[in-house]
Amino acid sequence: MAGDSPAPSAPPTPPYPGDVVPARLQLMEGLHLKDDDWNFVSVDNSEQGTWPRVKGKLIVVWDCKHTPKKIEILPGTLDNNPGKEPLLGRDLMAQWGVTIDIPDPSQDFWVAVAEERPTHKLNWKTDAPLWVEQWPLSKQKLKALEELVEEQLAKGHIVETTSPWNSPVFIIRKPGKDKWRLLQDLRQINNVIEDMGSLQPGMPTPTMLPQNWKLAVIDIKDCFFHIPLHPYDAPRFVFSVPTINREAPRKRYNWRVLPQGMKVSPIICQWYVASLLSPVRIAMEKAIIHHYMDDVLVCAPTDDVLSHVLDLTINALVVAGFELQEDKVQRMPPWRFLGLEIGKRTIVPQKLEIRPKIQTLADVHQLCGALNWVRPWLGLTTEDLAPLFNLLKGGEELSSPRELTPEAKEALEKVQHLMSTRQAHRCDPDLPFKFIIMGKLPHLHGVIFQWRNNIKKDQGREDPLLIIEWVFLSHQRSKRMTRPQELVAELIRKARVRIRELAGCDFECIHIPIGLRSGQITKAMLEHLLQENEALQFALDSFTGQISIHRPAHKIFNQDAKFILNLKDVGSRKPLEALTVFTDVSGRSHKSVMTWKDPQTQQWEADVAEVEGSPQVAELAAVVRAFERFPEPFNSVTDSAYVAGVVSRADQAILQEVSNTALFELLSKLVKLVSHREQPFFVMHTRSHTDLPGFIAEGNRRADALAAPAVMAPLPSIFEQAKLSHQLHHQNAPGLVRRFHITWEQAKAIVATCPSCNQHALPTLSAGVNPRGLNSCELWQTDVTHIPQFGRSKYVHVSVDTYSGAVFASAHAGEKTSDAIKHLIQAFSFMGIPKELKTDNGPAYRSREFCSFLQQWGVGHKTGIPHSPTGQAVVERIHREIKRVLNQQQPVLKTETPQTRLSRALFTLNFLNSTFEFLNPPIVRHFGANPQLNNKERPPVMVRDPETGRTEGPHDLVTWGRGYACESTPTGPRWLPSKWVMPYGPKVSGEEKKLPQVTQAAFRRKRREEFS
Repeated sequence: MAGDSPAPSAPPTPPYPGDVVPARLQLMEGLHLKDDDWNFVSVDNSEQGTWPRVKGKLIVVWDCKHTPKKIEILPGTLDNNPGKEPLLGRDLMAQWGVTIDIPDPSQDFWVAVAEERPTHKLNWKTDAPLWVEQWPLSKQKLKALEELVEEQLAKGHIVETTSPWNSPVFIIRKPGKDKWRLLQDLRQINNVIEDMGSLQPGMPTPTMLPQNWKLAVIDIKDCFFHIPLHPYDAPRFVFSVPTINREAPRKRYNWRVLPQGMKVSPIICQWYVASLLSPVRIAMEKAIIHHYMDDVLVCAPTDDVLSHVLDLTINALVVAGFELQEDKVQRMPPWRFLGLEIGKRTIVPQKLEIRPKIQTLADVHQLCGALNWVRPWLGLTTEDLAPLFNLLKGGEELSSPRELTPEAKEALEKVQHLMSTRQAHRCDPDLPFKFIIMGKLPHLHGVIFQWRNNIKKDQGREDPLLIIEWVFLSHQRSKRMTRPQELVAELIRKARVRIRELAGCDFECIHIPIGLRSGQITKAMLEHLLQENEALQFALDSFTGQISIHRPAHKIFNQDAKFILNLKDVGSRKPLEALTVFTDVSGRSHKSVMTWKDPQTQQWEADVAEVEGSPQVAELAAVVRAFERFPEPFNSVTDSAYVAGVVSRADQAILQEVSNTALFELLSKLVKLVSHREQPFFVMHTRSHTDLPGFIAEGNRRADALAAPAVMAPLPSIFEQAKLSHQLHHQNAPGLVRRFHITWEQAKAIVATCPSCNQHALPTLSAGVNPRGLNSCELWQTDVTHIPQFGRSKYVHVSVDTYSGAVFASAHAGEKTSDAIKHLIQAFSFMGIPKELKTDNGPAYRSREFCSFLQQWGVGHKTGIPHSPTGQAVVERIHREIKRVLNQQQPVLKTETPQTRLSRALFTLNFLNSTFEFLNPPIVRHFGANPQLNNKERPPVMVRDPETGRTEGPHDLVTWGRGYACESTPTGPRWLPSKWVMPYGPKVSGEEKKLPQVTQAAFRRKRREEFS
């Protein structure tokens, strides 16, 4: 090896002849020498000196700069035998006792390498042949296609076929070359191929290659064309070579290897090459092999191990039929791999062409995509690239015009500077990994790094910082408001996931730079931060390393911006013993309302304002006014889940860009009020219109009423009216259907969700076979039931019409004959007089006094079988229904008298309840079926108008009485004195005038008129 001098002063004479002892220089102490301090000098065989006649060139060891003062010379001899070619390394190492621990691969390795790999069989959605016709080609392209087909035929990649499948092909010229490329349109074929799961979701990063390890990179030529297709699938990848003017039958070929353009070809390629490299990985565990598609990187600690691994890798690929070009195997630095340039210690992206001339959205997208790809290695922060990212907003067309703003031009200049100064590093396997959070709000980022503690940057030596990768958050945040602690937690979570992917381990230390407004942070403060923030707890779950608030001393970490730690979160997680403010809005009236109960006067007060915009904006405006009005502690209750979530995250929050100006101003004001607030607050979300008892529901109802005033308040919906009616009367589902015209499902849902009806629901019984009346008031059943909650009036006498189901009941102090008679008199006044009455054989109903009473009213009487209640089944069921309704209505009427409660129950049973067979309630069936109770038709009448004196009509007479009458007119009922109303008499026809009585009546009338 020679130093910086261009040539030695005397020709070197190596001690190669047998009478001269060769020498080897070995350093006594370690000394770091840079690569460019050494040169290799080669000497031809034809130069002067005593040289043996061997082929090739010899390497001469000469002096170099930094030669140590003390050296040790190890002698060695070489045999000057013309028939034996000397190997300096082998012969001298054998004499010095030096061995290289590189075991030869076992026999199993060669068996595994030579093993034939199975091919993946594709899963097809259909077996029906798919034919897409080939389009015509020009003569030039047709000639190029024929040449490419002959080339592929010679290589065995395609064969002739008569398959019923076909896909078109097209020819394109390779850029910068006078060569053509064959492509096949497999879009229709891809539609009928089932997808495969990804085997390698991302590229391997070279930052995990140990520093100063030796590298080699292999680029496999035409990788797809060396991977066979399954014999079952090959006949489906067919193309045709057309002919001019169809002068001859076209030839058709199918691929035998993976075709380019098939959607699962990359996955099969990854699997196939990985299976070839698997024996090499097993045989050489100390080496590192990175494989991605057709690129293979081999890394080893020494040149000898690298050479051995590289030979095994090349042998494994060559045995499988892959072609490797010697110029495609990179052995010297810098190595180019997957768009990166890898040095012995550093990694930088390959030269990235930045086109400052931006004209369309497509240009901006291409530029941002390229910059986003190199960010992890160069540390291009979101803040640096934000002006460029903003250019992506706007029109959706790719051709929409774009122009670089001054901020974007400045960002591009900064990016170009960082690309020339920054770099990532290959890792040190002996150092742990660390993570630090940097930047300033809202654009935080982090760095995965290693730190050499025994090296100081200020001493002019190596940089102690090894940057492995930069970690960034998304430019577009998912939340409109995000707290700094949530950003920190997201960075930590993302970095921990990334380091597990890269190295399969966790960080030794996570640096979270935290600053206080005053004073020093303590361990207790840090623990408080972790305990009060759920996002940080999830991000640091199962983390066993250290958490440091100090940053390593380095210029990259020297950032002025720090996080402000609030030791006490102003938002409380528990309700406060303080004022409670209710907020609500109305979308129709645009009213933003807050109301509260004054703790001193115990009176409700309100603050109402009209706010234009969506209900969310109006509700947010009410909450902002509450924070402005009440600096003291208070509770905020809102029925908007959105507003409750925004308020809970407003402390020191970072706002996302909002297109709504009014909303953005309110959010900014809220963040400012909450962030500078000193007194705690509690925010709570409640559901509106819950009809629950208590203070919270009352305050919410008051806020609702203020937001929607009476003049604008809409009536409850039909369904809500039905719910309210059922809460008051507890009628059954058919009654709800008849009264409110809702669906049966809605009515059943109202009854099913009623807690009182569910608690007192009874099983449904059949109607029974008791004889019933065929009309109302034909047959009644009467009985007595006991209701202990009525006290002294617990004896309830019940009568039911067996035809209509109409019920009358009265509460009495006993069940004697006198009580039964009183009950029947009241029942007759309500439902009429029945023809026949059926009772049991009780003494009250068999007495002479009771029989005399029934005879007086003309009511027949019969009794059932003694001691058998089945004969009174109808009235027994009514007993059950009365008790059920009383229990359901008890929460509302528990303070009323027994008679009032019984009357309410009878109203529900008679006027509200019905059945799905008879939608009319019992009272309608009772009086509608009684012929004696039908309305009599009113005769038509003539009416004299008091204003005009004219007689009008005929009109239908609605009612009349002494001195008054009511007629029906097209405009509605009309009341007038009875003297202006006269019966309507139709005109007499000519035939009727000939009748004697008609003639005589006319004569008498005429005579009266003459005498008068």
